[in-house]
Amino acid sequence: MRKIGLIILLLTCFKSQAQDFDNLMTKKQLDCSDISYNCSLLYEKYFTENQLDSAKNLLSYWESKCGNREPIQRAKLLLALREKNYQDSLLTEGVLSHIFNYQNRNDMIKHSNFYHYDEYKPYYGFIPVGQEFDNFTRKEFENLKSEYDADKIEYLWCEFYSDNCDTIFPKLQSNRYETNTLNKEYDKAVKQSLNMSEIHLAWITGIWMPTGRLKTLGMHPDFGLQVGSKHKKMNYDLTMTYKFLKSANEYYAKREETGELEITDNFYGVYFGFDVGRDIYTVRGHELQLTGGVAVDIFTALKENKDMDIKVASANSYNFNMGIGYRYYIKSNFYLGLKAKYNIVDYTMSNVVDLKGNVITVQFVIGVLTNEIKNNNLKALKYKYRK
Repeated sequence: MRKIGLIILLLTCFKSQAQDFDNLMTKKQLDCSDISYNCSLLYEKYFTENQLDSAKNLLSYWESKCGNREPIQRAKLLLALREKNYQDSLLTEGVLSHIFNYQNRNDMIKHSNFYHYDEYKPYYGFIPVGQEFDNFTRKEFENLKSEYDADKIEYLWCEFYSDNCDTIFPKLQSNRYETNTLNKEYDKAVKQSLNMSEIHLAWITGIWMPTGRLKTLGMHPDFGLQVGSKHKKMNYDLTMTYKFLKSANEYYAKREETGELEITDNFYGVYFGFDVGRDIYTVRGHELQLTGGVAVDIFTALKENKDMDIKVASANSYNFNMGIGYRYYIKSNFYLGLKAKYNIVDYTMSNVVDLKGNVITVQFVIGVLTNEIKNNNLKALKYKYRK
């Protein structure tokens, strides 16, 4: 009898445990899609009925369950602006990410690409794009615009979340708004992008102007190419330029083979060197640099004579130069510039000519700077100028 009772008891316990597992199998676990959808509807209800304390508590609950998502940040700002209690502490370190997120939402609405939402629900805060919550917040931010002066950051937020989400970054560049967390985060992002290294390529054209006894050669057009890099305020380039046209006056030159002086007006020069520049003043597309460089500087004085098996005679020299450069950035990666340099040379080193003097060069420069990641970042930030 005891054995039968024990068996019945074990069967009863097993059946009870099986029922508990059945309950677990059918119990619905709330996820952020359900929580966010219901919280957004409740938030609209509390906001409309002026139950603002309840709205605050709801946002705390929503954030504790789903994290700091863009719709939650938007709802916090709307509530603060409604209460005339906007503070920088409302903005998290990822405030720019929320701005990009909202701009992407609007692009999705503009191009009716709603299928992207199903693929990136967490990114969009589990709030369907272009539906109840978006329409509600857009209307309420629009209503609040008239309560703030156009030069206030509060107005900028109202404008961003209502009718124009594309002007916020250009307006931050204008220094129209007082310094706040949003400005600081934007400037920080711009600075990080601007400080990334870039490949530099420039085309040079200008005038080569000798001084002292070198004046007898006259001025010559100068053109060439620069290839290098820019990192923060430093610029490093390999430079090659060519000088051409006959000299303004005839001069004496000597060949190594014969040792005899010959009269010539021949002139063709090459400059190959390493140049360094340091930005000393940069503001809104204007850039002033101190420059310096070392180079090999050569010009051909006497042509080759194949009949007599005589090689060309070239005057070779070092070139130490210093100067100042100016750039104006038409775009963040394209500029027009001017550069003036004083070049210390000594063409008598090769004993081909006896013409001493130094050289002044004035050059017009067309340059481009390229770094795809940097360019994309600045484009996203709608940054048009270099600071």
